[in-house]
Amino acid sequence: MPVNNEWYHSLGDTWWDPNGVVAALHEVTPVRVGYFCDVLGDMADKRVVELGCGGGLMAEEYARRGAHVVGIDRSVPTLRAAQRHAASGGFVIQYVGSLAEGLPFADGAFDAVVTADTLEHVDDLEQVVSEAARVLKPGGRFVYDTVNRTWKSRLLLEWLPQRVFRIVPPDTHDYRQFVRPAELHALLARHGLTNCETRGLALRRHPLAAAVSYARRRRLGGFIISNDLGMSYLGFAIKGSS
Repeated sequence: MPVNNEWYHSLGDTWWDPNGVVAALHEVTPVRVGYFCDVLGDMADKRVVELGCGGGLMAEEYARRGAHVVGIDRSVPTLRAAQRHAASGGFVIQYVGSLAEGLPFADGAFDAVVTADTLEHVDDLEQVVSEAARVLKPGGRFVYDTVNRTWKSRLLLEWLPQRVFRIVPPDTHDYRQFVRPAELHALLARHGLTNCETRGLALRRHPLAAAVSYARRRRLGGFIISNDLGMSYLGFAIKGSS
């Protein structure tokens, strides 16, 4: 069953509800942001584009650190919600409705391309990586987070939430679109991006306990950076100078 990305159109301002349907994102965002910002270092005046920015949870954190942020998403209603929230907090973020497979920017326009929980949703992963490499300046960093294609991810991110607990629609994730680290590393290399690090993004609690907790109270119990790549993983690559 293909992924239904249209579902995100309906979320609106609930993107920012820590107890709502995307409550898990509010738990994982601080860990992702911490890793991404550590990789990028001083973000003051850096030009950063986020692919698949959703409601802007991470985009606002980059802006808070002084970056010039552009958020890209295919869902225009989602971008309207992101813009409303940014304006209410005094953040100046440029939100652009676009597919990641065809970015409306010049070559070498950004110091960093970042993407979280998006690569497993796109229609053409290689074209997305190609575009990310194109808009990065030489020496720029591509920082990513995505889902590994394993039995664990199929159980915890597709089968339990979509079919057992019915927390999200049945076509939110498709196991076939999950990306193994070696596959992503090969794609990066083909487009001039050298992978420098890959780390695991793991649940702090036992996976089944976390799943039951989320079904009951919309709380997973937190996340940690680890060496376990069995579910989600994150990392970064650098664009070569030639």
